[in-house]
Amino acid sequence: MEEITKQLEIIGINGKDADIYIELLKTKEATVIQLSQKTAIKRTSVYYCLDSLIKKGVVGMTIRNNKKLYYIENPKSSLNNIIVQQQSAITELLPKIQDLYGKGSSLPEIKLYYNLAGIKNIFEDVLTCKEKVARYYIADSSVDEMLGEDFLKAFVKKRIALKIKSLSLRSAGYAPERETNYQLREIRQMPKDLFFSSYMCLYDNKSVVILAKEKIGFIIESNEYAQAQKTIFNTIWNISASQKDIINTTQEKEDDLDYWAKQ
Repeated sequence: MEEITKQLEIIGINGKDADIYIELLKTKEATVIQLSQKTAIKRTSVYYCLDSLIKKGVVGMTIRNNKKLYYIENPKSSLNNIIVQQQSAITELLPKIQDLYGKGSSLPEIKLYYNLAGIKNIFEDVLTCKEKVARYYIADSSVDEMLGEDFLKAFVKKRIALKIKSLSLRSAGYAPERETNYQLREIRQMPKDLFFSSYMCLYDNKSVVILAKEKIGFIIESNEYAQAQKTIFNTIWNISASQKDIINTTQEKEDDLDYWAKQ
């Protein structure tokens, strides 16, 4: 009986409501006086409990021989209905909670992630990006090597499916073979005098830093800090060479070499 009481509490039937519900399960139907006698709960309280249980849809009432009789609605369907209603309420409530979450605090929140599993969790968080643009600084392939080709291919596939565009600022030495032409990605090569040793990503109000050698990553949640970082990113982006420019420059150099070799 104690186990049933605990499970009923989980779905919101607790205290005296649970005592009345369990008693009705045993007797199938009963009057208020009978329930009061069986449970030792005052009649006025029994009325309140029955009213609550009726509103939840787990108890019904009928009149027979001028007496009000209370009975259990089909437990399988009525208890499932409670769960469905709770799930529906949670689904409707979550977006509103997310909008309120953290708005009362102006302090940045920093979350640390350790080891491979933690770094993968950071990448999964990137997929929650609401603005649909993720901005990257990538210096080398150290993070790629840590995560592995299969994980990265699966991540890119999810990112594309979610229509999250990647703006990638890279050093000249980073050019993974796995990338294809269309992956919702724009690439620019940072000026040679700029160098970032860490892997960084900016999205929404979040700034990510990953230190591959130490296998540590952290997310800073702050509107003000993220906006400042995006301003810096945009400034560097505007002075960096696009992938098309790099290809054209490389081709011109090769054409010049071919020309002078023939002279």
